[in-house]
Amino acid sequence: MTVTIRGYGMWTAAGHDGPSTVAAMRAGVSGAERANLWDYSVGENLSAFRVAAHQWWEGSSFVPYLIAPVIGECWDRLPELGIDNSADVPILINIAPKDRPARNKTLERIVINTLPILTERPLPPGSTVVSAGRVGLPYLLAKTQALRQPSAILVGAESFLQQSIADHYAEQQRLFNRLNSSGFTLGEAAAALIVSSGAHPGLQITGMGHGNDSSVAGGNKDTPVDGSGLTDAMRMALADADIQFYDITVSMADLNGEHFKFKEHAVATMRLDRLPPEKRSRRPREHLEHWNVIETIGETGAAHMFAACGWAYQAGRSGYLPGRVMLSAGEDDGQRVALVAEWSDG
Repeated sequence: MTVTIRGYGMWTAAGHDGPSTVAAMRAGVSGAERANLWDYSVGENLSAFRVAAHQWWEGSSFVPYLIAPVIGECWDRLPELGIDNSADVPILINIAPKDRPARNKTLERIVINTLPILTERPLPPGSTVVSAGRVGLPYLLAKTQALRQPSAILVGAESFLQQSIADHYAEQQRLFNRLNSSGFTLGEAAAALIVSSGAHPGLQITGMGHGNDSSVAGGNKDTPVDGSGLTDAMRMALADADIQFYDITVSMADLNGEHFKFKEHAVATMRLDRLPPEKRSRRPREHLEHWNVIETIGETGAAHMFAACGWAYQAGRSGYLPGRVMLSAGEDDGQRVALVAEWSDG
């Protein structure tokens, strides 16, 4: 069953709303700057992707403050889509998984209790919070279909900007610094999508897939990175969309700077990509294009796929999306997900 993205909102280190963030993504502008997060492994402060808030603090209580503006951005868009009563549109929120380091055990309750105060209205019936991290968007899309509501607002939000989180990943040698090129840069963001069931003008999600990789985060000598979980997820999404990989023109993966992410994606792509029957590429530039939101907004975990969809939506709306898109992501526990999307004018 097709689901259509009809609008979006974002708050990232690169912009205070969706269009400004997407403009930065398209231009390749980075929102990183030196932060007050100490990396003991090199003895200097880390760079990080921090939102430009009037008042900023670290910790779980800041997450609802990330989410509220992007919900408001989507509410402002609803009348243009013929949705007059925002109180009837459920809000489904994806946050950090329960095993994320330094995560508050009551984060779900903090989000549910704080958002009505910030938005000055109760959450609509059917609203919920899931803790699925980077792989949460397909689960929210499935929940949207189960609700049998014509439209919903889906939100992904996470902040990695805590010293305890930095310490954890520094100890695992997973942070990018002058001594480690195989690492990511901490970030924070919230991104929201307005979705409607069925085919509408907008970015249509035509395929979803999932897999599980035994190598988890980076693998080891016993379970090396082999890309099997991501391959399964991408293959399932292609089958669901009833297309082949040579019909995909843009890849939007969670390539965050860690070498295993690039290896995993390259292996999965090589397993699936073939020449079409006419023996020449169908892609406008004759190769698969890679669009990377992390270069602009950093490692944002639960917000990543939502932000990527926002960029793809705006690209389709503005006329520069060259064709079908494959979006993919993976969590540290081995879960892998993939989506196929394409723009439709109606």
